[in-house]
Amino acid sequence: MGVTEHLRVIWRRKWRILAIALVLAGVVYARSDAAPAEYRAEAVLSVSPGRAGGPTNADFLARSYAALAETRPVVGRALDQGELRLGASAARDQVSSEATGDGFLTVTGDGPSPRRAELLASSVADALVTTVQSRQDAARQATLAPSAAELVDLERQLSSRDLAADAPLRTALLARYSELTRAVTEARLRPLDRVEVVSPARAATAPVAPMPERDGLLTFLAALLAFSLLAVLVEVLSDRFSTERPAEEATRVTGLPVLAEIPRAGGPEVIEAFRTLRTSLMFMSTSERLRTLAIVSVDPGSGKTFTALNLAREAAALEVPVVLIDGDLRRPILHDRLGLPRSPGLSEALAGRIDTSGIGHLVQGWLRVVPSGAPVADPAGLFGGRSFREALDGMTWAELVVVDTPAGGLFADALAIASQCDATIIVVDAQNSRRRPVRNLVESLRQVSAQPIGLVLNKTEPAARPSYYELKEAKATKGPKPPKTLKPPKTPKPPRDDKAPAGSAPS
Repeated sequence: MGVTEHLRVIWRRKWRILAIALVLAGVVYARSDAAPAEYRAEAVLSVSPGRAGGPTNADFLARSYAALAETRPVVGRALDQGELRLGASAARDQVSSEATGDGFLTVTGDGPSPRRAELLASSVADALVTTVQSRQDAARQATLAPSAAELVDLERQLSSRDLAADAPLRTALLARYSELTRAVTEARLRPLDRVEVVSPARAATAPVAPMPERDGLLTFLAALLAFSLLAVLVEVLSDRFSTERPAEEATRVTGLPVLAEIPRAGGPEVIEAFRTLRTSLMFMSTSERLRTLAIVSVDPGSGKTFTALNLAREAAALEVPVVLIDGDLRRPILHDRLGLPRSPGLSEALAGRIDTSGIGHLVQGWLRVVPSGAPVADPAGLFGGRSFREALDGMTWAELVVVDTPAGGLFADALAIASQCDATIIVVDAQNSRRRPVRNLVESLRQVSAQPIGLVLNKTEPAARPSYYELKEAKATKGPKPPKTLKPPKTPKPPRDDKAPAGSAPS
């Protein structure tokens, strides 16, 4: 799927995505609004490096000491010095520090009140200063310890009575003693790294949290993005047709127009849908006359037999000679549905055992039905031969021949039948059919030189609008009453079961 298809999927589900995003944003807003207020205080400290290294050295030390401020030893010392009634883990969660550049760093403390926030930030800043100072002193003492020990040893040797005043060793010991004394003095006078509080901790009067508006808005935007991506992912993985706009999606997937949509609820809407299909075929602009028509589908149960039967009935209602052929030799059901014998039928005619001119049973004035006939071992080979096309051409008295086929996704019979007919209609179950198999069926039909001309969507959602007759009746009830001398027209009797469809029952 490309970007355009992704946007179409999101647009089709826009109200559902918006509703979920609004609900989540409302929940987050309510939870954030009910949370206790939180205040924040910041203390600013400066870092002065003991060694001359310029701003770069100061910035490096500021980053190092900012990380040190959040460690357990510093926070623990702050709790001890500031007498804060907090646990070490809770205090570390409420403390943060960062270097701000030019040798400065900020220590931030959060609390349920401005005073508590200021106390926490100040305690951590003071603890950081004390920790840095103690570490610097410890490092200096560690550096001076060897020299101090050597000076003590030199003093002991120089004070010994065994060492003569003019001895060359005394002169060497005195020189070493002077050198060490000078080095120790320079080390003690050398400046150390220094951290100082330049701005005491101050808290704003307004709380920094919670922020219900911000939290709700961010949740809304994140939910929009997440559920939009989820809708596209579900669409890609499900491979089903959309129930909101199946006709548009079916045309996009197959490149074929939708000739009719059969609603899953029975009634007059089903009859009107088949009349729409009949009209679409009558006025379809094609280079050749459509006399033989194959009805195929990917899977069994999609409604191809139901479509073939009712299309043949509606065409015969125009007083046009129509033949309906049951080409499903594997699991025929037309003869059971119409109460006809299965044999003799199509298989006997193709085998040459009966004449095709008088084959079939007349079920209506203009409709003749040809049952499947006896089972055969190789139905695909039977339809792929010349005899099937000769049988179709031999029905010269019929202006329309409709052939029901087995499932095209399971058997090759449907492709063999469609290749022998003038045109092919593909029946798609809007509830259960998958896009990829339907697309593959269209490509397979074209590979065998069949002519797929359109789709019939079965089991679609009924249109949420009143029918024409209901609208007329509603308008009539608002108008003036008819005179008493007039009688309302008689309601026509409903057609028999074998003359009108009862609903979109699958084949």
